[in-house]
Formats: sequence, C-alpha cells, structure tokens
Amino acid sequence: MKARSIRAIAIATLLLGLFTARTGHAQTQQQPQRGPSTAEERTRAVKVARELEDDPLAKDAKDKRKWVIQWIVEIPDITVSECSEFFGKMSKPARPHAQEIIFQMDISSAAFMIEHPEKAKDEQAVATAGLLGSLKVYQSIVKQEPDARWPYLDKIIQMRDQGQLDEYISDTRRKCAQDGEEPDPDTMRASR
Repeated sequence: MKARSIRAIAIATLLLGLFTARTGHAQTQQQPQRGPSTAEERTRAVKVARELEDDPLAKDAKDKRKWVIQWIVEIPDITVSECSEFFGKMSKPARPHAQEIIFQMDISSAAFMIEHPEKAKDEQAVATAGLLGSLKVYQSIVKQEPDARWPYLDKIIQMRDQGQLDEYISDTRRKCAQDGEEPDPDTMRASR
C-alpha cells in the first residue's frame, strides 16, 4: 500500500505550510479518493519537474512544488516511497533549501515513471532519476546562493562524476528496504 509514502509526503508538506487550514466542517469529512492521474496532469507534472530542476528558486517554484507534491499524494496510480537516507543525517536547523532538494527526488522520480512507464518498476532506475533531479536542483541553488553548499551532496556529486552513483544508490536502497513495505501491485511504484 502507499500509506507510508503518502504519510511521509503529507507530514513533510504540512511542515512546509503548504496545506491551507480548512474550516471545522470540512476537516471532519473524509475527502473522497480521486481517480487515476490524467494524461494532462502527467504532462504538467513532467513539465513542472523539469522547470523546478532548472530553476528551483523561481518566483512560482513554491506553488509548482506544492501542486506536484499534492498531486503525487492524491493520485492512486503513481507511488513514490520515501527514504531520507539518500541525503545523509539531517542537521538542525535544516540546511538551506533542504526541502526543495529533498522534495525534488519525489518529483523527478514521478516524472521518470511517467516518461518511462516500462521502467516504472525498476526501483534502481527510478531512484537514480530522482536523485539526479535533486542534485540538479542543488547545483542550481548553489549557483544562485553559494552559501547553500551542502558537503554531503557535494560527496554524492563527486560519486556521480566518478561513476560510483549506482553503487551508492544500491547501498542506500538496501538501507531503506529494511524499513520497507509491501508494494501495491496496482500502482506504478518505485521505492527509494
């Protein structure tokens, strides 16, 4: 089931303040589960993923990020599981732009599954696409804000440049699988 991944994304989204408060009556009613994603939504999600990779700090980036994360949470046919292991130990307070970088892994993973449905169940390929999207966001941010440098991500970039990213992703996925869940066979699913 995708409950764990939905819960993780929803909690992170709430922490960002991306959900708006609802009135008392609306809070007590269950939202009906929506149907599968539409072709138009999938096209938009891929476009948004690429725009966020290229310019994660654009004026409209927060709204785009909010939309695509909310969409991933709501749709029943594409599931991206959470694993914070890819980004190392989180410091407190959080590193600058950590949320944008971490959310991008989910966004880029979903975009990859949409663009490559034949590889949607290849968890290694999906995780690789997601992490590469996060690294692209990180590098875009550092170009604009050099003080946002994150040494752990610099090490991952070095692994990528030395051809060691595949091994890192495999090892990290194994760590994440220790807390894993059974995949829902009715969804395009990739674990991180």
